[in-house]
Amino acid sequence: MKKLSKAKYKKIEQECLSIVIENNLIFLDEIFIFSQILPSEFYEAKLHESILIKDAIDINRAKLKRDLRLKWFDSTNATLNAALYKLVCTEDEKRALSASAASKNAASNDICTQEEYLKSLKEMGEAIENAD
Repeated sequence: MKKLSKAKYKKIEQECLSIVIENNLIFLDEIFIFSQILPSEFYEAKLHESILIKDAIDINRAKLKRDLRLKWFDSTNATLNAALYKLVCTEDEKRALSASAASKNAASNDICTQEEYLKSLKEMGEAIENAD
């Protein structure tokens, strides 16, 4: 493929940027679903290096992550709550959580009840408070 003119490059870049924004894309290869440009042309033109396109995708990812975190925050699902906690906790809390989980797993491979889970969270909280 011959090198694109600057005007042609900008036109394709703007088309790709519009597609990313309008469709909330989070992966580069999703652009090809919505455009006529071939992947080989896209990469040969080095559009995968476009800061504008990369930034738009990063913004879409950040929005998606925020939306998921908000859903997790409002959820009563223990798995989602634990995932959110792991995202926001301090390094000391992560260590306490890992140590508690490791000791519990070493002691028993049984599935714990909600009561046992809440008790272990309380114990972790007390351990963290006592560590200070």
